[in-house]
Amino acid sequence: MKLNNLQILRGISALLVCCFHLKEYINFTSINLGDILFGNGSIGVPIFFVISGFIMTYTTYKINIESGNLKKEIISFYKKRITRIVPLYYLLTLGWMIMGGNFLLYFYGEYFSRLLHSVLFLPQKNTFPVLYLGWSLNYEMFFYLIFGIFLFFSNKKRYLLIIAFFVTSYFLGHIFKPEHPYLLMITNYLNLYFVAGIILSLLLKRYSVPKNYAIIISSIGILFFVLILLNIIRFENNLLTLFTVSLFVFSFLLFDYTFQYKGNKFLIFLGDISYSFYLSHPFVEIFFRRFKVDGYINLPYFAFKIIIAIVVAAFLHHFIEKKITKYII
Repeated sequence: MKLNNLQILRGISALLVCCFHLKEYINFTSINLGDILFGNGSIGVPIFFVISGFIMTYTTYKINIESGNLKKEIISFYKKRITRIVPLYYLLTLGWMIMGGNFLLYFYGEYFSRLLHSVLFLPQKNTFPVLYLGWSLNYEMFFYLIFGIFLFFSNKKRYLLIIAFFVTSYFLGHIFKPEHPYLLMITNYLNLYFVAGIILSLLLKRYSVPKNYAIIISSIGILFFVLILLNIIRFENNLLTLFTVSLFVFSFLLFDYTFQYKGNKFLIFLGDISYSFYLSHPFVEIFFRRFKVDGYINLPYFAFKIIIAIVVAAFLHHFIEKKITKYII
């Protein structure tokens, strides 16, 4: 089954993060439009995490421990994940170092330590990776590591063990309150978004949702998400936000599973380039900072910057992501 609407949600998530980082350009004296519309745009990252948990479960469900090709399949799993994540991230990290004008500093002292932690996807205390968006990839790579290990277990056990691992880590973090940055990451509530994706995938493997119920669920899921995005309702509890984001993702999954809606081609394309879009849009933001525009002309200027970011992402996706993936795999 082609999950076109889940792919659309990838694109929406990347767009939300991009708008979140550009929102100050449409904050006016009379009204902070950017803060109103995209002040919570960073919620696009947790959506990515739920989608990752779902896709990992969806694509590995047929991997069987009794298969003679188990080791080969797990190696292929890691190869595909690393090939998708690493080359573009390393290339753009290099570009960020060069653009910052302090390229040589990254080979000495604290700068080198920061670079090393970045390329190894290891968090540092009170410090972002060189390309700051890489913080989310630290979570992604940790999830891939744990997920791949548990593929050695039987199909019935592996997902329950993964869920148990992340939930236990979360509660242990609350009890012991670790200070080491890596322990802080693996016990962070954000890992529960991957768990939510696994649960959604397992549920949709076993159960179907009738259309009349799907309409209600999708309407509620999308409505509540929009209300949170626009800050009309606020959840101080992380678990309530987790539930709302998961329900939002589930709403889009129902468009694939129940309604079998084919989706808009442009939005699907936006989903295809979402990883490049997510990582490269800060370069567009930095470039346009040198051009100052005032007044309500900022609105079309804001839209223009997003269009340029999409064009850059499309270029990177076609000439870097696809070419390297095709070459390696």
